[in-house]
Amino acid sequence: MSNRPLVPCNGNDRIYTPSFLAKLIIDHFKPTGKILEPCRGKGAFSELMVGCDWCEIDEGRDFLKVDEHWDWIVTNPPWSKFRLFLNKSMQVADNIVFLCLVNALFMRARQRDMIKNKFGIVEIFCVPVPEKPWPQAGFLLGACFLKRNYKGSIRFDTTLFV
Repeated sequence: MSNRPLVPCNGNDRIYTPSFLAKLIIDHFKPTGKILEPCRGKGAFSELMVGCDWCEIDEGRDFLKVDEHWDWIVTNPPWSKFRLFLNKSMQVADNIVFLCLVNALFMRARQRDMIKNKFGIVEIFCVPVPEKPWPQAGFLLGACFLKRNYKGSIRFDTTLFV
């Protein structure tokens, strides 16, 4: 068994979201109000959400330096900076959808961060893993919806795998 990294080597974790996957996620959650895509990349999410604000560090807009407030954040965050992006997102938005490996949300430190910031996981919408160059790590990929002040069950949607 070989050890495969979850994040590509050399710190380059620019894994762009395919448009079909962005559409699945947007159609599923239907975010409204003031929306931010903090890691625009090639624009798969922001192009589907009319009036969506965006950040992209490669274009001089660093999400980690913003201090506005949004109703929704929808993004595929850099996996090597997952916790940093999660904490920043909880500071500036009430609803967060991260495309990520599902297990990333269940590390104790991240759970403590969510509790401290009064966020709960509403839903995990399992989605298909795109073809390479996406990491083929063997973990579930999900669009994970977190909400401020949410307390309750986590909906675990595997509809796309039926």
